[in-house]
Amino acid sequence: MSQLKILLASRSPRRRELLEQLAIDYETVDVEIDESVKSPIMPEVYVKEMAEKKAIKALSDFDHLITDQRLLLTADTTLSYTGKIIGKPQNEAHFIEIMRTLSNKTHTVFSALTLVGKQNGKARFVTMLSESEVTFSVLPETFIQNYWASGEPCDKAGGYAIQGIMAGYIQSISGSYSGIMGLPLFELRKALEEFDYFLMS
Repeated sequence: MSQLKILLASRSPRRRELLEQLAIDYETVDVEIDESVKSPIMPEVYVKEMAEKKAIKALSDFDHLITDQRLLLTADTTLSYTGKIIGKPQNEAHFIEIMRTLSNKTHTVFSALTLVGKQNGKARFVTMLSESEVTFSVLPETFIQNYWASGEPCDKAGGYAIQGIMAGYIQSISGSYSGIMGLPLFELRKALEEFDYFLMS
């Protein structure tokens, strides 16, 4: 099989790091969609819809770059607590509210990815979902305030990065570490195999 190339429609440095972890050759493009939650929706449905909407938008913008040898990859990650979606913090007050809600509790992280390739000139979509659980210990108020001041939470789903400073307060995880980071590599490997690409083959 020819050398795999990925067109990653994401600005996330975490997703770039995860592709590099699998030694996958990639280039990045930007894609903008409306990610607001407009009505009550199950978080696992929402995150898959966002990954697919990003893929549809990226395909409309960069269709000429997608071939049977270069696949388009989009992804989305969201947090859920008691079935409600927790997005990125809008400001400091919102961030503090999120942290107080998640302190000493277990929440769910959903990550979805969509992989698009061309087969016989037609686009083929494969979407996969990862579900993980993260348990925080008690988050002291001083930590919450200083964590916000560090700048790390600003663009993160749920207001934290598992690979960052917050790791010191993560009591346990169940599921996919890479999925919590933003790109579930087990699901990515399975999606790639749908297009007859196999790691290290």
